[in-house]
Amino acid sequence: MTPASPSVEESDTLPLVVRVLDRAGDSVPGAVVTLIVLDTAALRVDSTGVGVIGRVPATAARVVAVTGSLRSDPLSIRVLAAADSIGTTGSPALTVAAADSQSGPLATAVLDLTTTPGQAAPLSGRPVRYSIVFPAFAGLAAATAVLGNDSLAATVLTAAGGTTSVLVKRRGAAQPDSAVVLASAVRGTGATVPGSPVRFIVRFQQRTFPAHRSRRSP
Repeated sequence: MTPASPSVEESDTLPLVVRVLDRAGDSVPGAVVTLIVLDTAALRVDSTGVGVIGRVPATAARVVAVTGSLRSDPLSIRVLAAADSIGTTGSPALTVAAADSQSGPLATAVLDLTTTPGQAAPLSGRPVRYSIVFPAFAGLAAATAVLGNDSLAATVLTAAGGTTSVLVKRRGAAQPDSAVVLASAVRGTGATVPGSPVRFIVRFQQRTFPAHRSRRSP
């Protein structure tokens, strides 16, 4: 069965690939395979019989594949709490002072709202994608505002508290009046986490430069 160390979120389906091999190591075509879940509190087999569905969070829920008298070694699957919400943990509108080069943190939190009803649990290790969507720069070379890693987009994993953050920096001599950044999270299936995208507006106070008097020839 593949992948070697898989994970699945609650209520999501993880397809499993099973290969039946003969003594020579060649695939046996047409072999009928049955999946059996050993830790039924955390996993169940889906309706097609070729995948498993997460039920409740577990560090190592086991499943085996059976064909005839053959039985695979148990495969441990980590069942993750489902990401139910993403939102900002601070202000969605920030101002970069004229004397500053970068903004404060554009911070979000990814939460599980259903495992323990009435309690929001932060989720670590979940990817959040930040992108500058306005101004619509033709490319990085033309950008006058970038994220803290000098790019127009970045994926950041949530920390232990379920939070992520990025900065926005001025870049180059020309300055935009503002920049719009979107932050989105997706579940393991690719489904968008509710609350996505979180919208941030970063306003830049314009720098002023002293005028230089031209020298006159005597």
